[in-house]
Amino acid sequence: MTLRDDERRRLVEIERGLSEDDPRLARRLAHFGSDHLSRQVVTFVALCACFVVGLALVAAGAQLRFWPVSALGAVLAVVVPAVVTWRVWLRGED
Repeated sequence: MTLRDDERRRLVEIERGLSEDDPRLARRLAHFGSDHLSRQVVTFVALCACFVVGLALVAAGAQLRFWPVSALGAVLAVVVPAVVTWRVWLRGED
């Protein structure tokens, strides 16, 4: 959906006014729509999926009495999220 010229001009004026009135809020809103947030969301969803699949594998391995499946599930549920979280935390301290 495209904006008309007058609508686009009004939005630019609103943005300029916001930046002048509250620069801190303007910076936060500019950062809100960035790629950084979407990367955090994707990482969180992937970690949750990894945890759920890992728990399912632990349960399946226990039901089948086949320890390698349970071990793989434990790695997926615990080790992978821990390592990813640790790396994200280290990257955040730079």
